[in-house]
Amino acid sequence: MRNRTGSKATLIYLHRPIVLSSAVQAVCSVCGRGVDDDDGSGGDSTITARAVPGVGTRMFCDIHCP
Repeated sequence: MRNRTGSKATLIYLHRPIVLSSAVQAVCSVCGRGVDDDDGSGGDSTITARAVPGVGTRMFCDIHCP
């Protein structure tokens, strides 16, 4: 990397954005089934995120999806 000096180089490094992230396992808000849980049909379950008014975003399986 090139060595930078001067006021412009200082501004570049002082204003780096802070990126925060997190991850959680996708499970149904009603029954707790996850993507890897077997539903008896031979295939994996599907999980869908839906915005619920007044509550926020919730996850639902293919059975409980409104």
